[in-house]
Amino acid sequence: MSLGRSLALATTLASVLLVAEGARAAVWQVPGSFPTIQAAIDSSLVKDGDTIDVAAGRRLGATVTKTVTIRGVGAATIVGGPFVNALGSGGFLFPGGGQGSGATITGLSFVGVEFPVFSRGADYVSVTGNSMWGPVQGVTNWANGSWGYGWDISRNTIHGMKTSCGGGFGILIGDYAGGAVSGNLIADNTVLGSVRVRPSDCGGYNAPGIVLFADFRFPGDLGATISANRVMKNRVFVTSTDPALVTVSGVELTDTRDLPAPLAVTSNGIAYNDLRGMDVPVSLTPDELGPVNVIKGNITGPPTDARGARRPLAVASPVR
Repeated sequence: MSLGRSLALATTLASVLLVAEGARAAVWQVPGSFPTIQAAIDSSLVKDGDTIDVAAGRRLGATVTKTVTIRGVGAATIVGGPFVNALGSGGFLFPGGGQGSGATITGLSFVGVEFPVFSRGADYVSVTGNSMWGPVQGVTNWANGSWGYGWDISRNTIHGMKTSCGGGFGILIGDYAGGAVSGNLIADNTVLGSVRVRPSDCGGYNAPGIVLFADFRFPGDLGATISANRVMKNRVFVTSTDPALVTVSGVELTDTRDLPAPLAVTSNGIAYNDLRGMDVPVSLTPDELGPVNVIKGNITGPPTDARGARRPLAVASPVR
């Protein structure tokens, strides 16, 4: 057999194998194939690469431990799910150690859920085309030292947030366990509405629409190196119901040590976001983060400086 023919045959066989591999992926229905999303994920029949279609109605979310696509079909609404912490439940919880890496959450509404998507360590998760109503934290990607890479958080709408001595923001990328958090995309999301602050709230912190966060707040925290993430073409306009207790900003970049060096949040792109109406479009802690990140083309309105960045009274206080 000639070399050319051998190469052609090898290419054909490879294509057949890829098709066969793809053919193994299955689509399951909730309800129908399984009564709940959790039952589907836990079933030995459901494999990595499968899709779970969630029909219209009020459903519970799940702890995600497989590389599956969880897709809303029609008016599928998540109204509860696994325990996250004392503040409430999650819609979809990624429990850590990389479990659920590569999963997709798409086409769902979240109502009455404090933490619609909350991760303690997963890579390459896609959260796209969802609607979230009044969460404490809409999408939370804690890297937990080893993970948090390559998320796609796009085309979601977050309608207002609420605080509980922390939280009150739409999207978080960050770490406190010494991770290198990079390769994440936050694009074409809409974060609008009031940040509802309880009269009994602790206060003294900021509630941004989107935040990149190197967390050294507590004894033993190792923070993070946060670089090469993109925050692009988002629309953010949020207001605080009690700005004397909790301030707001459009996008926040924070190293909680608030030192001029060393800088842990560098080489991130904050570009072409619509931040009109925000008194503080882009907040930086410390101020030295401005020159070491690419902040350009953002649409802002007064009052603000020419670059569209001004520091708020406090930094974010995300919930773990």
